[in-house]
Amino acid sequence: MTEIFNSRIREAIGSSPRMAAHGPWPRIISEGAEWSELRGALEAENWTLAGVWGDIGAVHAAFIGSGEALVATLPCPRNEYPAFSTTWPGAARLERAARDLYGLDAAGATAITTRLLNEVPEFTGEYDKLGLKAIMWVAAPPYNIIATKPIARLADFQGKKIRAFGSGLPKLLTAAGAVPVSMAYGEIYTSMQTGVIDGAFSDVNGMVSGKFEDVGKNLITTGPKDGALTAIAAIVYIINLDEWKALPPDVQKGIEKVAKGMTADAAQIVANSAATSIKTMEKAGVTIRHLSQADTDALAEKVPDVFEAAAKTLTEAKLPGDAIIRRYREIADSYIKGSWKP
Repeated sequence: MTEIFNSRIREAIGSSPRMAAHGPWPRIISEGAEWSELRGALEAENWTLAGVWGDIGAVHAAFIGSGEALVATLPCPRNEYPAFSTTWPGAARLERAARDLYGLDAAGATAITTRLLNEVPEFTGEYDKLGLKAIMWVAAPPYNIIATKPIARLADFQGKKIRAFGSGLPKLLTAAGAVPVSMAYGEIYTSMQTGVIDGAFSDVNGMVSGKFEDVGKNLITTGPKDGALTAIAAIVYIINLDEWKALPPDVQKGIEKVAKGMTADAAQIVANSAATSIKTMEKAGVTIRHLSQADTDALAEKVPDVFEAAAKTLTEAKLPGDAIIRRYREIADSYIKGSWKP
């Protein structure tokens, strides 16, 4: 069938790959910047979102407008996608179904972090003390472990010296039977090369950036799928607080509106880059393994309650630790259950 899309939508579709055996309306594969552009064009032309459904590693959406129709497939190699419901509110129920069936998630960690920051003035106060204003949060890719020797199951961690950082990851490694080692990111490559450590905890983008695939040919994810996300979004874009206050109110509102609109797309960009990093590692000969569900459950039983520890740390810093963690759990539970959609 001849396509008669208006020029704006036709331009947004651009050179996106087409599914040859799909009809009567075209189906395209769109991702990254192409998807953002197409989504903006469809919204501007008042097209209706007719349906959203999930698949393994992808989410699909059908659109109707001006007597035409279009099906778009958005690859989700890291099980994340920008939420449709931010533009088409009726999609919330369909997104929940896609998540329940295929584990797809629209960057919930970012939404939870943003809401918690807005609701807990003590968080904002910490940035105020530093003279900063948090503008936008983005979830980091899942954290996994790259090692010089194969690690295929929980028992294989026993005695392995694994580089870790922060306060939570060492506890996770200790529970797994490994020996956590604190060291700077810049020392990881040489330490793995010379046998000082057996592996390192990092996200896959960080691994590729450090060329860890040259010295470690084994990667195990922290779970059956792509690995565990941090409880809150780990990347924040900031601005000097004095410069922020000097901006006119309408400019501030404009920046906040744009930042809110970019959040889901930014998370997808991070996810796409992580998927590219995985491919880079596989091409370099790295074997990707996944911790089984049984081993994941066993590890969860051994790990100390990190939220309880976080509440204690916050309380020691003279912040309402118990109240903050309780509110975090409430927001996270409502998101997971689908009763709240950002």
